[in-house]
Amino acid sequence: MAATPIDILISPAQGAAPAGLGRGAMIAWGIGTLGPVTVLTATNALLLRFLTDNYGIAAGVGASLIAISKFYDAFADVAMGVASDRTVSRWGRRRPYLILGAILLALSVLAIFGAPSFASEQARLIYMGAILIFYASAYTVFNVPYMAMPGEMTRSYHERSELMRWRVYAVGLAIIIASAAGPKLLDLFGGNTAAYGWMAVVFAPIVVAAGVIAFAGTADAPSTARVATHYSFRQQFASAVANRPFAFLILVKFITLMALGVQSVFPFFFQRILAVPNSVLGTYFLCQSAMFLVAPSLWLWLAKRVGKKRTLLTALAISIPVYFSWAFAAQGEPLLLVYLRGVIIGVSGSGVILMGQSMLPDTMEYDFRRTGLRREGIFAALYTTVEKLSGAIGVSLIGALLGAYGYVQSRGPAVVQPESALWAIRVAMAYVPALISLAGMAALLGYDLDERKLAEAGAA
Repeated sequence: MAATPIDILISPAQGAAPAGLGRGAMIAWGIGTLGPVTVLTATNALLLRFLTDNYGIAAGVGASLIAISKFYDAFADVAMGVASDRTVSRWGRRRPYLILGAILLALSVLAIFGAPSFASEQARLIYMGAILIFYASAYTVFNVPYMAMPGEMTRSYHERSELMRWRVYAVGLAIIIASAAGPKLLDLFGGNTAAYGWMAVVFAPIVVAAGVIAFAGTADAPSTARVATHYSFRQQFASAVANRPFAFLILVKFITLMALGVQSVFPFFFQRILAVPNSVLGTYFLCQSAMFLVAPSLWLWLAKRVGKKRTLLTALAISIPVYFSWAFAAQGEPLLLVYLRGVIIGVSGSGVILMGQSMLPDTMEYDFRRTGLRREGIFAALYTTVEKLSGAIGVSLIGALLGAYGYVQSRGPAVVQPESALWAIRVAMAYVPALISLAGMAALLGYDLDERKLAEAGAA
């Protein structure tokens, strides 16, 4: 196979560890995730119900549209990773995409939830399919370069966790904006189809502002230089596969992030099983996301004592009994129990995200110490590709389950659902995410990169 150009990225100090990363740069980079996570959370939590109950698209078809856009995005990620590695600009390789991606994401959320109400179902399908592809492209333009940046910004094992703590804080705020405030905004704007459009109008400027802050605040953050050489795709792929910690990390991510797609069942469960208004769903997500602002310090403390792997195992484990408990929830259940579940799942989720994200730049650094290559963009692309594929499978599973058991779509007015559909909603809410967490824990047992092994790789 003919060799194709690829970049070797070297640090400005020719391999020397850079000075400690400033707190301001950490905060600014973390804030950047407000944009993509706000849009991602809104679409994961609210889009499928919007498509079925307000836009007149069957659950299975709507889930398929979402899944197709995510599968497309998975392939686009790799191209974006290579592009960001090779970009040369006065603002660096990654940072220009933070502005471009934020603008495109803002436009996409407006186009999705403000979709024209075409009389023809075929027209609605074509429009929504095209807009979801546009959204997938926007997400890739921002997120792949963004997730490549930590591998360049710091080479300190524990400083990566500190950097990711600020991202987890921002993720918590994004969940509050999208999942907690989102349903409340729907009620505020009338709870009809138009309310989704007005909700998007509130979200759009937040998305743009987050990208601008991340771009401006990381201007002085450490980065790496670009030197061109030639390696074939086969050589690149073989080298990446040989990175055992990275391979197991993306396997864990693939399994556990299916829960993001499964999250699309929440609005159905709260409305059809618990029979509560959107505002209760919003309060539940507020309880969950508030833990992203409280729990990271606890997880960092634990990680420094028992390691990142054991900390991640703990975070996954505490969610399992809570997921199973949804099987016994019913209409009239005290809201305190509902919100308590949100608190525990929020504590768990903050640890899963914090540890998983801080382990990614560890595997990038391990790759550099093994091969001498700086390929943060490619590794970030593969990592986010897995995110899209797992999310696509998760939402497809929910849509297929609801469709197979007779969930009835509509264009606004509520319809009575068959008992089979209600059973499917309960299964998707309780048993599916619990099994996902168990499988993620099993896969994590194969991950073996720790601070000692990373240091040994550097010495070698």
